[in-house]
Amino acid sequence: MKTRIWPIVLASTIGICILLGLGVWQVQRLGQKTALIASLEQRMSAEPISLAEAVVKREQGEDIEYLKVKLSGQLDPTNYFRRVTSFNGDPGWEIIAPFKTDDGRFALVDLGAIAENQPMKLNENPQTIQGLVRYHNKGRGFFDNDNDVVGNIWYWWDAPAMLATLKNTDVSRVTPFILQKLPSNIEQEVPSAEMPKVELANNHLGYAITWFGMAASLAGVAGFYMFSLRKTGA
Repeated sequence: MKTRIWPIVLASTIGICILLGLGVWQVQRLGQKTALIASLEQRMSAEPISLAEAVVKREQGEDIEYLKVKLSGQLDPTNYFRRVTSFNGDPGWEIIAPFKTDDGRFALVDLGAIAENQPMKLNENPQTIQGLVRYHNKGRGFFDNDNDVVGNIWYWWDAPAMLATLKNTDVSRVTPFILQKLPSNIEQEVPSAEMPKVELANNHLGYAITWFGMAASLAGVAGFYMFSLRKTGA
């Protein structure tokens, strides 16, 4: 009997320890991800800094994604990009345009979305806007179409390719990140900017429950099997 039970005890114990270890690791990752999301949300609610300050922070190696930035200058209405998106559940365009600041810097600004056939005229007057730093550096998704550079139809974020098509813009003065414009107080503004949300997957609690549940199931199955062996005297 012992020669049949103890290998099961050993194998079950190892398996349970591995599953519990994975569960504990996911709990730790949950804490880390929750703290990161809280940190990013704090950046979003902080007072804005200048575009120049944001560039310096990035050059110093700081993580500045979702940092709030305030800049004054003018949009270039001749150089905007159209990225495929949805608008109120229907096909639409996400509009991205270069913004030249008063100190001669350029930033690509995600202005928000419009309906697919909605007329649009970008505000080219001097203005002050606020936006959040976004990198959009995940690259092309598996199911994404090729970007149609000539037709100005972009299916996925490719900032280097966008910058390469800009006209009358000193690319060396363009910031190495995108600014996602925050909603303003202007009613019926076109494009329509929405309040950004922190886009970080946080499924670690579900993963932890899965690993702990598998450990409990393994313990239950092993215990029931060993109990059956003892009961039958095998």
